[in-house]
Amino acid sequence: MSAEDAFTFLPQGAIIQEFRVAGHNIVQGFPTAEPYKTKNSAYFGETIGRVANRIKNAEIQNLNGKSYKLTANNGPNALHGGPAGWGKRIFDGPTPVNRNGTEAVQFKYLSKDGEEGYPGTVELRVWYIASKKNDGGVDKTQLEIEYEVELVGDEVEETLVSVTNHRQVTNASCVICSSSCRTTATSTFPERTRSRALKLL
Repeated sequence: MSAEDAFTFLPQGAIIQEFRVAGHNIVQGFPTAEPYKTKNSAYFGETIGRVANRIKNAEIQNLNGKSYKLTANNGPNALHGGPAGWGKRIFDGPTPVNRNGTEAVQFKYLSKDGEEGYPGTVELRVWYIASKKNDGGVDKTQLEIEYEVELVGDEVEETLVSVTNHRQVTNASCVICSSSCRTTATSTFPERTRSRALKLL
């Protein structure tokens, strides 16, 4: 992976643990993997899902002709996929791969039907693609994150998915650019989300 020495990733939640700029880690988090298991109530660096954000009363209404009760973890609501959402799960990876002609690392996670109350078995794939570039005489390290979620089970026709990364940057000189496309995942059309972050060196 290009610019690999600038990053550290963890299998739990495909977490971005370190993003080093000029020798300093600019993402908030913990120095070792262990605290992410028990002290990460701020979701530092986690891949958030099945649904990022809050679902009122922890209930999906009128999907596949029915309602689904989710595991609540924010008062009566479900937040960031529930108490054991994707950021708390152990992913397969990081695995070095080639992504569209560029070196990258990939994580995978299989989320079973009924996990935290969500319907349908889905496979999440996350790619981290790092590179360095010079923009107008300024050297930059870029980390692009791509998500793909596919409904692989036959339990339901549709499910609800919204994925993001909960990185929190500490350096005010960093430039963050994001673009995303989110849809309801079906067996025919997997959800695809792209997020891009540019950091100044």
